[in-house]
Amino acid sequence: MRAVADRIVATFKRATPADVEAGARWYHEGEQFIDALAAQTNKSRESVAAVVAHLSPRTTWKRNLFGATMLLTTGTAPTCIGANVERARRSLLSDDPIGTLKGPKTRRFALNLLGDREAVTVDMWAAKVALGHDEYEPILARTGAYEAIEHAYRVAARRVGVDPVTMQATTWIVARNGRAM
Repeated sequence: MRAVADRIVATFKRATPADVEAGARWYHEGEQFIDALAAQTNKSRESVAAVVAHLSPRTTWKRNLFGATMLLTTGTAPTCIGANVERARRSLLSDDPIGTLKGPKTRRFALNLLGDREAVTVDMWAAKVALGHDEYEPILARTGAYEAIEHAYRVAARRVGVDPVTMQATTWIVARNGRAM
């Protein structure tokens, strides 16, 4: 656990002040999007967050937001992956839209978009940062691995004095910009 948290902190330390500021804003801006789309479509915040989370796998953020807006306003999301769209549609019919998110990544993502600052979205970039290599899928498939990496992000965040979502978002920015370990 210590080695994983150390790698996360080392990546965070490669962040520029602008990266840290962007990381601190990222989920807050996502939450504002959720609130605005919920108000526009008269859907619950949970329904909108579930739609965005269901549409997120293998999709850029820009395409995700466009797809969610289209799905909630027109009933179609032509730029999104069909299976993701079907899951998002089913979530709109549920009394518990967050409960329709079965994977830990998509569930945590929705929770983050709803304001939960302790849950950590461990996507491929967060896993690469935490593990220090690209062979993350077999490790994440192991029982308890996701939760262990999530915990390491919380530990790393406490070390540097930020919340876990800021740690994850900032290291994501650093990794995407090619400055991770």
